[in-house]
Amino acid sequence: MKSKVLLLLFFLLSTGLVWAKEPNYPQSSGYVNDFAGVLSQEEQGKLETLCQKLEQKTGAEMAIVSVPSVAPLDTKEYAVKLFEKWKIGKKGKDNGILVLLALQEKRIEIEVGYGLEGVVNDAKAGEILDKYVVPYFKEGKFGDGLYSGAVEIATLIAQEGQGEEKRGQKALPPQIKINPWIVGGIVMILLLVIFASGLTAGLFGALFGALWGFFFAGIVGAVIGAVMGFVLSYFQLHQPE
Repeated sequence: MKSKVLLLLFFLLSTGLVWAKEPNYPQSSGYVNDFAGVLSQEEQGKLETLCQKLEQKTGAEMAIVSVPSVAPLDTKEYAVKLFEKWKIGKKGKDNGILVLLALQEKRIEIEVGYGLEGVVNDAKAGEILDKYVVPYFKEGKFGDGLYSGAVEIATLIAQEGQGEEKRGQKALPPQIKINPWIVGGIVMILLLVIFASGLTAGLFGALFGALWGFFFAGIVGAVIGAVMGFVLSYFQLHQPE
C-alpha cells in the first residue's frame, strides 16, 4: 500500500514539474503580435502590410511576435513550440517563418519551416540578425530592427519564388532571323533561271513546292520547297526514254 502511495506521489510531482516547465502560450491575432508592447501602431501597421504582401506574392506566412519573457524555457525551445502551436505556414508546404523577440531575455529567434530552410537557413538567419536587427536593438529601436530584419527575410523569400518560377518555365526554341531581302533575291534568281531556260514544268513544280513549304515551315520552307519542286519536276519530265 505504501509503495502505491509513493508511486502516486512521484507521478504527481513529476507531472507537476512538466506542467511548471510549460508556459502559457498566447493566442495569435494577425501577422504581428506585440505582447511585450515594444511597437508603435505605425510600426505594427508597416509590419502587417509587409507580411500580408509577402503571403500574397509567395504564399509564405511570416509571423512577428514579441513577448515579455519565455521563462521557464529558453528562446529557441519557446520559438519551436510557438511555431508548432500556431501552425505557421501552409499545410503541406510548411512555408512559415517566425520572428520572436523575448524582451526580458534580450534574445531574438528566427524559426523556419522545412519548406523555407533552403532560403533562410541557420547561417542566413544569423547573418540577418547580425546585420539588420541587432544594431537597431542595441539602440533600443525594436520596431526598426524587426522591420529591417523582416524586409530582408521577405526579400529573400520573394527572390527565391521568382527563381523557381523562372526555372519552371519551358525554354523556347531559338528563333531564326530571316533577312527578307536575301530570301527575295534567291527567289528572283530562281525564277529568272526558270524563265530563261523555258522550263515550264519546272516553274509549276517550283510554285507548288513553294506553296507547300510555306504552309508547313514559313519563308524558309517556301524557298526549300521551290527548289525541290523545280528539281523534281524538271528531271521527272527530262528522264531519258
